[in-house]
Amino acid sequence: MNTTKQKIASDLDRQFAEQGFAEQGVEALRAGADVSLRTLYKYFPSREAMVVGALEHRDKTYFDWLAGGPENGIDHVLYPIIRLGDWLSEVANTGCLFLNALAEHPDSVAIRAIVTDHKARLADEFRVRLQTIAPDRDIEQLAETLFLLHEGMTQTARLHGRDRATAAALRAAKAALAAEDIA
Repeated sequence: MNTTKQKIASDLDRQFAEQGFAEQGVEALRAGADVSLRTLYKYFPSREAMVVGALEHRDKTYFDWLAGGPENGIDHVLYPIIRLGDWLSEVANTGCLFLNALAEHPDSVAIRAIVTDHKARLADEFRVRLQTIAPDRDIEQLAETLFLLHEGMTQTARLHGRDRATAAALRAAKAALAAEDIA
């Protein structure tokens, strides 16, 4: 992706996160990206393409955010939940941009595809991390549980605050790991 397209996608991501998908017309999105209408349409030729571009940017940004962390042990597995807590504090606490986009555009095949791919990759993140610390175990259900906690934490933080949601998700994740004798 070239730098102009990246900048526009980043600006669209920010605008959709802050103001939602329904409130802003193309002119407001153009103004928020500080580009001409021609430039906006050159890189994102439709409103749907603008949403997809913002989601692609968010996907890359979020997975870069999750990268790294402790290389082994329970902290390796819990790292995505901890980093989500940081994200909710430092970046955005407006719910999941992907699910918000899908709720606003339920019939869009392109938006559904990127949301589905993002969520599948996020669930895989927990599988990979679990396999690292428990390579000989069947971890599928536990990975699903941790993914569910991650998703629930995102929504709960909007209602009960980031600290409370993070603490609850970490308690539940540690209990799930202990129940499977992975610690």
